[in-house]
Formats: sequence, structure tokens, C-alpha cells
Amino acid sequence: MYKMIKMCNIFSVAQAYINEKKLDSEMRTLTTNAAQFAKQTQQWLTLIENFNTALKELGHVQSWAKAIESDVKTITSCLEYVYKGS
Repeated sequence: MYKMIKMCNIFSVAQAYINEKKLDSEMRTLTTNAAQFAKQTQQWLTLIENFNTALKELGHVQSWAKAIESDVKTITSCLEYVYKGS
């Protein structure tokens, strides 16, 4: 009976050791995957930030183009007025 209990204890300790090694391995894998995910997420954030900046610049170009168009219309109107008046 004593040998049976001793064998059960040895088996339990061995199983606990195996489980600990599996957990260590899974933890290393999880840590590596988390670091890769964090790096990829940072790259995505940078990409989105750059895209957002480009969109803002397009908005500035569009506003600039509208201002130029308005100025050209004003100049055209003035030239027509001067031409018709002379």
C-alpha cells in the first residue's frame, strides 16, 4: 500500500513538472506573439497617421485650389469690366 501511495505521489510530481514545462513553453510563445502583435499594431497606427496626414494635406490643397479659383474669377471679372468700359 505504501508503495502505491509513493508511486501516485511520484506520478503527481512528474505530471506537475510536465505541466509546468508546457506552461513555460506556452508563456514564451504568448510573449513572442504579444510582442509581434504590439509591433504590428504600432506599424498600423503609423500607417493610419500618415494616411490621415495625407488626407489633411489634400484638404489644404483643395482649399488652396478653391481660393485660387475665386481669385482668378475676380481677376477675370475685373478684366472684363475694364475691357468693356474702355
